[in-house]
Amino acid sequence: MDDQPYPEKFEDQDLVPEPYLTAIGKVVVNWCMLEAVTDVAIAKLAAFDFHDPRGVIVTVHMTWPQKMDVLEALVHALETDHPHLTAKFAATKPLLTLAQKGRNRVVHGQWANHPEQGIVKLRLSARGKLKFGLEPISLGEIKAISLDVGNAGLAILKMVVNK
Repeated sequence: MDDQPYPEKFEDQDLVPEPYLTAIGKVVVNWCMLEAVTDVAIAKLAAFDFHDPRGVIVTVHMTWPQKMDVLEALVHALETDHPHLTAKFAATKPLLTLAQKGRNRVVHGQWANHPEQGIVKLRLSARGKLKFGLEPISLGEIKAISLDVGNAGLAILKMVVNK
């Protein structure tokens, strides 16, 4: 073991260039908006009173997969009276899946500036067996993921607000 003492306080080390940090931040902000819009969609389809906090209590601690299951079940429960919802959800669901995959790619793992590969993500998994790998990710890819997440939020909003 190395006996080097830790520094007294954390110092910003600029491990990832500023444009990447900005793009990563946009993914996170857009994801937060997507989750908020999804909570509103669930509340609307479940006929929750928007002034009653019980709707938020139900959705606030749901994982993303749980929210997707509830949203889909509500759409199917309402398909007789609101048949347009089924088609709109069918068109929206792939956007939600794409947004989730992109968000996970950005948020999970460790960011690094590799000397040969540039900006990379170290991805680790230990489900049954330890797996790891470095995955290069470009600034353009992160910006595209941010747009995918934003488009998914817009699609959910249109699904429940537009008639």
